[in-house]
Amino acid sequence: MGSPVAYSFKVHVLGCKVNQYEAQQLRTLAEAMGLRTVARGASADVVLIHTCAVTARALRKSLQAARTLYARHDQAPLIVTGCGAAVPAFEAPQGAVCCVPPGPDWLHRVATALRAALPDLPAMNLPECADHFPIESFAGHARAFLKIQDGCDNACAYCIVPSLRGPSRDKERELILQEARSLSRAGFRELVISGVSVGLYGRSTHQSLADVMRALVDLPETERLRLSSLHPNELTPELLDVWAQTPKMLPHVHLPLQAGSDSVLRRMNRGYSQREFLDAVARVRARLDTPAFTTDIIVGFPGETPADFIETMHVCRQAGFSRIHIFPYSPRPGTRAGKKPVAAGAVVKKQCEQLAALADELAAAFYRPFAGRTIHVLVHQCGAGLCHGYSDRYMPVTFQGPSHLRGDIIAIRIDTVSAQGLKGTPA
Repeated sequence: MGSPVAYSFKVHVLGCKVNQYEAQQLRTLAEAMGLRTVARGASADVVLIHTCAVTARALRKSLQAARTLYARHDQAPLIVTGCGAAVPAFEAPQGAVCCVPPGPDWLHRVATALRAALPDLPAMNLPECADHFPIESFAGHARAFLKIQDGCDNACAYCIVPSLRGPSRDKERELILQEARSLSRAGFRELVISGVSVGLYGRSTHQSLADVMRALVDLPETERLRLSSLHPNELTPELLDVWAQTPKMLPHVHLPLQAGSDSVLRRMNRGYSQREFLDAVARVRARLDTPAFTTDIIVGFPGETPADFIETMHVCRQAGFSRIHIFPYSPRPGTRAGKKPVAAGAVVKKQCEQLAALADELAAAFYRPFAGRTIHVLVHQCGAGLCHGYSDRYMPVTFQGPSHLRGDIIAIRIDTVSAQGLKGTPA
């Protein structure tokens, strides 16, 4: 009886932290089914592309990547996963085995697709909760993402994600803790606690995000914990209590504003006013030591006036963001805002440039007090004698150092600051 065929695979991922985590699940699944990672420069026997559809541009990039990979790997079977796989307009290259959209049991469906694409794969029993398929490593990353929640119950007028991902659902706490232990023991000194809408955690487990974070903090293995995007209403007193009581939870809050005008926020169905957003910022500042706030802003939402945009700029100044991610509005099919007229591209481009200039000004103002101080930096990349990393407040830091420092936390004395980040020397 001959040996089973040793098939090779490649995973290509686009998009957010959740997608990065799920791509690692795909790698873990493929290896568990007996596949091996394709050698550099070789063609894979099967390609899995994990796509993004949050904006029209992201969907176009996903489609282009699918076509490129299909050609590059000699038209090997292609399995399309992620949010793009749930969009009817996603035209996978002819020859793709199938599209596997997100949702409960998606990894079972990927395993079925792999068996359909490749004969002689050994049978494998997946865990009963296969969408919670655990990972123990995070290839190519200096920190690990840990997904604890999927789906979204919010109904933001511009967002296609709830229709692609379905309602909010949680990972059981014990599974979260087990995975956190494994990742920490594998050498990841920072875990980024992630989800499609992570602040909704608890809808199905009847435990709050604060309960989960408290349990993660109590694990002796965990060293640094960072929370991904939150809604202002999710900054509860209980969560802030946990945050304020431990240095493990880093003083960095990603709090998407999206718009600073109350009329635009209402049309977006964001569920807060500018005053309530700024009150949430103030609550965090009252509990944490010099927290960094990063945010997302949508420019050119339907009906947004020049006065609305000025209000957004004003709220950004009041919040004192350390980083602003700027997104020109992208109409998405099936959303309430999707068919409404949009502003002229030249107007949106100019406003994006104005906001980017303000973002640089605010970043420099936040970074400036750290000149001359020593801070601890998780090293993400090293090359040609130069290392790049991020501080606990998610400030980008560059310094000279050897490549073996990648993944380490290094004390760096800050010499100079600019809007682009900080530069220093090992203390």
